[in-house]
Amino acid sequence: MKLRPYQQDCLDRLLAAYRAGGRRLLVSLPTGTGKTVVFARFPGFFRMRRRLLVLAHRRELLEQARDKILASNPDLSVGIEQAGRRAEDARVVIASVPSLRGKRLASFDPTDFYLVVVDEAHHAVAPSYRAVFEHLGLFEADTPRLLVGFTATPRRGDGKSLGDVFESIAYRRSLPEMVAAGWLCGVTGWRVTSQVSLDGVRVRAGDFAEGQLARAVNVEERNDLLLWAYRKLGDERRCLVFCADVAHAQQVAEVYASAGIAAAAVWGAMPMADRQDVLARFRAGTLRVVTNCNVLTEGFDEPRIGCIILARPTKSRLLYAQMVGRGTRLAPGKTDVCVVDVVDNSRKHSLAGLNDLFGLPSGLDLEGADALRTADALREAARRFPWIDVDAVRRSGDIEGIAERIDLFRFEPPEEVAAVTSLTWMGTATGGYRLALPGGRELRAEPSLLGDFGVELRDRGGALVEDLGTCPSAEASVATADELVRERFREHLVVLSRDARWRGRTPTEKQLEILRARGVPAPDGLTRGQASWMLAHVLGERPA
Repeated sequence: MKLRPYQQDCLDRLLAAYRAGGRRLLVSLPTGTGKTVVFARFPGFFRMRRRLLVLAHRRELLEQARDKILASNPDLSVGIEQAGRRAEDARVVIASVPSLRGKRLASFDPTDFYLVVVDEAHHAVAPSYRAVFEHLGLFEADTPRLLVGFTATPRRGDGKSLGDVFESIAYRRSLPEMVAAGWLCGVTGWRVTSQVSLDGVRVRAGDFAEGQLARAVNVEERNDLLLWAYRKLGDERRCLVFCADVAHAQQVAEVYASAGIAAAAVWGAMPMADRQDVLARFRAGTLRVVTNCNVLTEGFDEPRIGCIILARPTKSRLLYAQMVGRGTRLAPGKTDVCVVDVVDNSRKHSLAGLNDLFGLPSGLDLEGADALRTADALREAARRFPWIDVDAVRRSGDIEGIAERIDLFRFEPPEEVAAVTSLTWMGTATGGYRLALPGGRELRAEPSLLGDFGVELRDRGGALVEDLGTCPSAEASVATADELVRERFREHLVVLSRDARWRGRTPTEKQLEILRARGVPAPDGLTRGQASWMLAHVLGERPA
């Protein structure tokens, strides 16, 4: 199988990072972009002289890895280490992490393995994985071994950072990037509102407690809504429905079947032969809908899926990305995947959604619009007018008049960093912070996938001028950037200080005139400091 350009680029970056001293590296590629294909090339690419160990946690992932590695390396011996299966002297060992413990783990000689791969690496912080890493000496300072984790979703829902295991991200491509490049299909979205309340559902380890969630959402009225959503919005495409528990998956499948739609459910404890039969019929097209609970989020590939219905609300961005990713693979005649979010009432819970994957406002209903094009339009509007209230947009059709929605509070530093800065920082749509400098440049502090914050100096067009390093927290990154301003841009402090007296005065007539000429409205209550900030942005120069 010929590598795609980004897959070859990923291999090259990993080799460069290893030669530069990196030993625990992370790769983030969206579902459907061929992560397994990349590490299947490791034996030849790294000129493997010792054994390769691939770690995973589910049978489907183990067998998928074995098949891809054999396809790329037909002369290599590849074995699976799981339950009663032994890899023995295989050059490539594909091991189930739950099986690697006690005497079995002790039988693995660390000197045999110089390449270790973790599939679905967001699990790597679990004690069972760390026990394997420690046995192999992967945390030793002078280790020659290379650990590479592959994941589509590096941010865990429980707040634990993958930075506890991995040193750096060697390669990353986001879902929007891969859609824009044509390697994944477009995503269109709908929001369907139910009357169910989630406020009484408890949260455990960052997401809803499964039993309580199932009792809340597995009700007749809401299940009937899922049928309506498929008929009205899903256009009778091949569809996956993600449910809260086994009973919910079974009940929803029955709702579809009773309406004359070929549907069936799969779940973890289902006999393997029965599950394989259901999925085979789904692939063949004799089943139109498959419902599931915690089964098809990883290791299931069916490119012709055209609709994803999220009947299982989640707080986890990781889980949400996995569910949507089941439908983003390319297939002949397929232009997009339709994602239907079932939105329940909740005043106390923040739910994951397409907004997390594409940087959209949390309350936005795409109403069938393309997520990437909508995100691009919003991003361009926010770039041109960073003081607008993007989060107030509720429909994709409202973007046209967005420049009028000036939010004066956006000129203040966000609450979480306000105590550590006296300068005019603003929040960004990506959860970071920006400080506009006279001359059109800006300082940015943006969160990374490993949980820290990178500090950068960028020019007016957004191009990187200087990488100023990383900091462990938002507060530390802003404080570090402030110190840089005092060292390098001291003459601009009178402009950048949010406590300067002149900032609270009314705008000058010249300021208002220039803003009007640029098509920027000046709302009541605008101060001279805020107008100065706006002018610095639109003109790229220090205003008078």
